[in-house]
Amino acid sequence: MRRSPRLALAVAAALVLAAAGACTEDRGSTKAFCTQVKQVPALETVLDRFSEADPGVLADRIEQARDAYDDLAAAAPDQIAEETDEVVSLVDATLDAVEEHPTDPAQASAQLRKAVAAHKGVESARAEVAAFAQDKCDVRLDATLTGAGSSSTTTTTEAETVITAPSTSTTATDTSTTGG
Repeated sequence: MRRSPRLALAVAAALVLAAAGACTEDRGSTKAFCTQVKQVPALETVLDRFSEADPGVLADRIEQARDAYDDLAAAAPDQIAEETDEVVSLVDATLDAVEEHPTDPAQASAQLRKAVAAHKGVESARAEVAAFAQDKCDVRLDATLTGAGSSSTTTTTEAETVITAPSTSTTATDTSTTGG
């Protein structure tokens, strides 16, 4: 049985369109973002006394945090997707610094300072994500003092549902925890 070239072309076009539709990345929603923003751990909790932590325990905390922040980025709706990606990128850089220097806070801090310098505009992105979380999720992300002249962003939800994103002056050794 011979098929016409038109039919073959139509079938091929339909397959290409179906594949393209299946491959498009749908961003999240406000509801998904609000659910996830309440579940990400505070970096202060993840990195608390990291240089003294058991290597396996630290690796597990970092992996779980990385997954939670990646889920947050995936859950972000289009209106704050880019800003959330910027904040999560800096969170990843923070986790990388500790992962690469688990017993050397000075080296981790030096690497983090370079990462912060490379993430120009992250303060603006953080502010937009915080405003969105406040307005749409009723989750308040605050800049709180954690040390001499440094700040971080922390929610005021339950202790295990805190999101923290370093500001431009945070170092890897700032590990105080705020909130309930």
